[in-house]
Amino acid sequence: MISKIKNIALSLREWELILLVIVLNFLNNYIFSVVSTFFNISLNKGFNNNYTFNEKIVLFLIVAPLIETLLFQCIVIEMAKSLKIKTIYCCILSAFLFALSHIYNIFYFTYAFMGGLMFAFLYTRGKNQKYAILLPLITHIIYNSIVFIIKTYFS
Repeated sequence: MISKIKNIALSLREWELILLVIVLNFLNNYIFSVVSTFFNISLNKGFNNNYTFNEKIVLFLIVAPLIETLLFQCIVIEMAKSLKIKTIYCCILSAFLFALSHIYNIFYFTYAFMGGLMFAFLYTRGKNQKYAILLPLITHIIYNSIVFIIKTYFS
């Protein structure tokens, strides 16, 4: 079963992977929102009114995805690979460190860990290593943009 899922994921084109990860991230968000509501804990962290509209656009849609992709996918995964660590463990380490940077509570940590795994997979899936950063970066920007629009205009 796992090998079938892996084969399907590896056979997808880049735009299909981006779409798949965005959908999985929203599913991840929904599941953790339901669970955290049951425990009366908010997942609404990292998005507050201390910034102007333009600052939010720059920070949440450009700066955060860029820095997080460089730091948690590029640097962590490449350093771990240079130590001859298996790719799956590189992805887990990357996701764990990504989640640590989002540790507002245990639910948000777990939610961010799952998202971090998806971003790490995208990074390792990059066919051309020179441009491997683009898959998780573009996906992260699109995901944050959709969340930004929903929270700004529909909350």
